[in-house]
Amino acid sequence: MPSGHDTDSSPNWISQTRSRLALRRSEKPATKAGQIRALWPDIEAALAVGQTMKTICTWLAEDAGITLGVTSLTSYISRIRRREVREPHHKAIANIETNAPPVKSVGQELGFRPSSLATNSTKTNSPQEHTNNPLAQAMKALSKPKLDIREVHGDGDPGGKNLI
Repeated sequence: MPSGHDTDSSPNWISQTRSRLALRRSEKPATKAGQIRALWPDIEAALAVGQTMKTICTWLAEDAGITLGVTSLTSYISRIRRREVREPHHKAIANIETNAPPVKSVGQELGFRPSSLATNSTKTNSPQEHTNNPLAQAMKALSKPKLDIREVHGDGDPGGKNLI
């Protein structure tokens, strides 16, 4: 075995492996993206109370030794937010593992219900359907009838004669 641990013969190899993995999880990630993801709950909280990206960049440089520009931080944050929208269960799992309380969105903290945050468009699909099916928006667009330019312009005849 490359690690030098005799995990196969130990009766509690699962707990030993889990504790070693937990220790490794607490190490500083090797990449800036990983470091930003690890600090995301704190960054998100700072943004929610009105801190600027520039201020957060300064804090990250001073407190965590992560030097990056505002544009890079914005890019990392956009990626994290897109991932959260695609995979909302990861956030819940992370909170369970760290024993952190569930993170509320700014809208939830202000008392908005998901229905009050929705746009005024007439949607037939619920928001849950869109998050579960990544192709829902494309399928909805493809199910609409195609626009026929002859219907809009009346066959292009200003005199009202049917030329076709």
